[in-house]
Amino acid sequence: MRISAYHPKPSRLLMAGFLAFGLAACEQGASIGAVPSPLAATGGTSVEQDVERPDVFSVTENALWDGRPSLGGVWVAYPGHIDPERVIITNVATGESVIGALFRRERENPGPAIQLSSDAASAIGVLAGSPTEISIVVLRRETIEIAPPETPETDPVSIGEIVEEVLSDTPIPAPSGETVTPPVARESTISAEITPVVAPAVAAGSAPAKPYIQIGTFSSEQNAKDLVAILANEGVQAEVRANTSGERTLYRVVSGPSSTRAERNERLRIIKSLGFTDAFIFG
Repeated sequence: MRISAYHPKPSRLLMAGFLAFGLAACEQGASIGAVPSPLAATGGTSVEQDVERPDVFSVTENALWDGRPSLGGVWVAYPGHIDPERVIITNVATGESVIGALFRRERENPGPAIQLSSDAASAIGVLAGSPTEISIVVLRRETIEIAPPETPETDPVSIGEIVEEVLSDTPIPAPSGETVTPPVARESTISAEITPVVAPAVAAGSAPAKPYIQIGTFSSEQNAKDLVAILANEGVQAEVRANTSGERTLYRVVSGPSSTRAERNERLRIIKSLGFTDAFIFG
């Protein structure tokens, strides 16, 4: 860069001082910004996500909700020799979908082959007594590898070299005609002390006051057992408990006890991701 011979005000010498100061300030900002980000040092990682598996089971047919409240949360039942699975249930006409459980239908009834629970029908907008075309596809949780972000390669730039190039272009004539040697810019360094933030200690291994989770209640013992099998595939321990009141027996699916709050909360997260959003903890 070349500085012209004369400028009325401010003087060229003062301008050179401002320029050196401004570049030094830029250098300070560059030094602080040069502290490597922790994210830049991390490599690839992996996440678990749901993947549709129509090769395992997939069907698109009319379904029916008879209008009566049903137990057990979000589920569909289909006749035939099928295993209990975790599925995505979609209303073909509207595109509304929900994740729930697939069970084997125990008996054949007149009408559509697919039976919907009341919660499933409500979630995807199916009216009582109205046959509606829905799609059922099995979901499987798979691990997806994520590649680390690419870091662009750049050549380091010396701030001192930039200042020297600007200020040492040519001598700056003063108004009196005397030659003024530009000041030598010195490259400054800044050391930033980074104090690590220490998270407060959390008591490990403390048992929760309410270590159990109630997942669903069924009038069919087989459906309750099928749900236990689905949960086992997802790594969640559960069992069936029978409760008899008069002549009626209901079958509760319960998970627990959990030894820590973290274990219980992770189980609850997986359970709700299966569509059982009414699951709750109890003691």
